[in-house]
Order: sequence, then C-alpha cells, then structure tokens
Amino acid sequence: MKKSIAAVFALLVAATSASAQGFYPYDWWWGRSGLFSRDYITPTFDEPGYVYGNSRSARSTRAGKLIFAAATVDDYCQQDGSPRITVLDASGGRIATDIGSFVAVGNDGGSKRCLGRTVRGTRVYYSGRGNRVVLRVAYPTKGLTYDHVISVR
Repeated sequence: MKKSIAAVFALLVAATSASAQGFYPYDWWWGRSGLFSRDYITPTFDEPGYVYGNSRSARSTRAGKLIFAAATVDDYCQQDGSPRITVLDASGGRIATDIGSFVAVGNDGGSKRCLGRTVRGTRVYYSGRGNRVVLRVAYPTKGLTYDHVISVR
C-alpha cells in the first residue's frame, strides 16, 4: 500500500514538473490542449487544408509588397506546417519571406474550411520593377507541389 501511494505521489510530482518544462500530459490526456503546447488544440477530424493568400490578405512591410502567402492548416485553422516556397522567376525584383498571419483566400488542396479566416504561414514579399513572379509551393505533409504565377505592378 505504501508503495502505491509513493508511486502516485511520484507521478503527481513528475506531472507538475513536466508542465513547468512545457510538457502538458494531464491536459493532453483529457483533450484540453496539445501535448507540448497549451495553445494547440488537437482536432477531432484530420483533413489538412493547403491554403494560400494574396496581396489583399495582409499588410505590406518594409520588406516590400505582400504578393503571396501559403500555409498548411488543420481543421481548427491552426498552423500545421509551413510550405517550402521556391522562387522560379522574379526578374527585376527582390523577394523576402517571413512567417506570419494572413487571410486564406484560396486552397491548393484539402479542406476548404479555413477560407476567409486568418491563418499563419509563410508570407512572400516583392520589391522591384518586374511584372511577374513565379513561385513553386511544396507542401511537406503530402508532397504536393503547385506553381503560382503572380502578376506584380
């Protein structure tokens, strides 16, 4: 009996110290949050959305004019990953990228649930005098690849 009480006590101490280290097994077990992040809630339905945004999706910055954004999102519109974006052609200009929020306006595949909602992902900025940019977007979870031709003015 004393061994059982000691084991339960050790488990409670371990769970307490785990949450102090950014590991939340108790909350995760009861479905209230992610195992490693309290901000992430595990969706009940797993169909990711491969969404993108355009120049009206977010503000431009000193890095240039926002021309494109893309993200992989889960059923609750939480960032599930950032796609790899390769510049195929950006004649006459300079490209900069960052991770941030934008409004999803279309999707390359998967769930359409997050269209029109704010999501987080990779944003692409352009500065220069060219007239078009060609980007290849690779979504890592499924190996999907799409090319986007964006006219810039």
